[in-house]
Amino acid sequence: MTQIMSWRGPALMLLLVAALYVAARPRLVDAVGGVTLAVGVVAAAAMVSLVVAWWQARTRRYACPACAHRFGVSMTGNLTGQNWSGRLHARCPSCGERNWCDVVPGERAD
Repeated sequence: MTQIMSWRGPALMLLLVAALYVAARPRLVDAVGGVTLAVGVVAAAAMVSLVVAWWQARTRRYACPACAHRFGVSMTGNLTGQNWSGRLHARCPSCGERNWCDVVPGERAD
């Protein structure tokens, strides 16, 4: 199984969540209040982002386009450098170049 993620998955998820929000918003605002709902949505998004960054740090390895060195990155590196195409903007520990690094399919991080 390759671990490269396209833009289609996150885009579809965003559309589904938006549709659910539009459908459920009136009832949710009446039940918990607008401010509580907004804080809950932000907290849930932050938690999901942290969990995904942690999982990617444990399971993904990247290849430097300049020197082909394969390396893993920390949770913070995944959280701050990831884009929706699965590429990571990171500094290679071998050559020091800062590039958009691609995921190495089928290879797990150390």
